[in-house]
Amino acid sequence: MLYFVKEKTIHTFPVSKRCNVKREKEQLRDTIPHDVEKCPYCMHCWPGEDK
Repeated sequence: MLYFVKEKTIHTFPVSKRCNVKREKEQLRDTIPHDVEKCPYCMHCWPGEDK
């Protein structure tokens, strides 16, 4: 899975349907840094949502 950091919040790539953040030129990474917050929409599993 790939991730990107935008405004000190980490999101999955591609972004979850529930999240309204758009990736612009942020670097894609395969690890989660320690000094960022997790997006509640991208980083958590929602009941009934297919990934």
